[in-house]
Amino acid sequence: MVLRILGRQSGEAASIDIAARLELPPVIEGLRSRDDSIITFYSYKGGTGRTMALANVAWILAANGHRVLVVDWDLESPGLHKFFQPFLDADNRRPGIIDIIRRYAWSAARAEDEPDALRSELVNTNIERIREYVFPLNWMFPQGGAVEFLPPGKENSDYVATLSAMDWDNFYSRLYGGEFFDALRLYFKREWDFVLIDSRTGLSDIADICTVHLPDVVMNCFTLGAQAVDGAAMIADMIKSHSARSIRVLPVPMRIDDSQKQGAGASLTAAVHKFPELPAGMSEEQRRDYWASVGVPYRSIYSYQEILAIFVDSPDSQRSLLHSFERIAGYITNGAVTGLPPMDEELRIRARLLFRGSDSGG
Repeated sequence: MVLRILGRQSGEAASIDIAARLELPPVIEGLRSRDDSIITFYSYKGGTGRTMALANVAWILAANGHRVLVVDWDLESPGLHKFFQPFLDADNRRPGIIDIIRRYAWSAARAEDEPDALRSELVNTNIERIREYVFPLNWMFPQGGAVEFLPPGKENSDYVATLSAMDWDNFYSRLYGGEFFDALRLYFKREWDFVLIDSRTGLSDIADICTVHLPDVVMNCFTLGAQAVDGAAMIADMIKSHSARSIRVLPVPMRIDDSQKQGAGASLTAAVHKFPELPAGMSEEQRRDYWASVGVPYRSIYSYQEILAIFVDSPDSQRSLLHSFERIAGYITNGAVTGLPPMDEELRIRARLLFRGSDSGG
């Protein structure tokens, strides 16, 4: 099923030293166009820290004056909201993606025999109402920046029933799902500077939508275990083979244990060989620099609570999660965003304390 869905889309080694860290990612001319604004964070296996990376990168982009939409498309196991809990309204159980798709599918089924012009109008009418489902975080970002949130939907019995009953084959083949997602992609690009999508793991119709149909860039996150590396490499090949558009794939090794330097270094070196010629558009030297700098370290402090590294890590630390997320933001934007702007220390501490009073602990 996965290959068939993917094929149906209509949208456009030297040894690695894990201690090596570039201050900023190099600017690669031509690597990022102005159209590289929809970024999916994907992982073949769970437990990578993918969602945390997305949340922090979104904040860094907004702090640099960008309008950012974050989308929780991990419909079967949503959790992105937990990283933003202190900045959400108390009652944030709102309709979202599954409700948007269900409403469109219902109206499209009724208009199945209508002329193409009416079907296109139906798609556009539903897309233009997406703003009704989006709400901002309660935080004043500088320079007009913002983070807005599109949730998966109200997590209740209706949500579970709707998700379980969703027939993605029928949605694409009879309800013009491809046209719907094409329009959604264009709407995202029109309304926001960056759209960051948290995809579900593994192989599925939902993951295909997030990795092939919608994005310009896929952050292909993985830990250094053999299954995770092989799965991530397979997904990278599938994206290349089954997308009509050129999607930039950025492999991101995560949860690297710096206390096990020899083992981690050997595992990272082996992983690099699974991604030949990735990232694309780089010289061999640039690619070596990328792999030496992009890895995200493991920090046990984040194992017990969903909290943004923005408010925990020292801005001056070169080996922190925050610094890793700054580098990822740099690669996504091709050096246009290179770090988190200075924040008042008292404000940073007050914001960190808000997480203790929220229900974000896991």
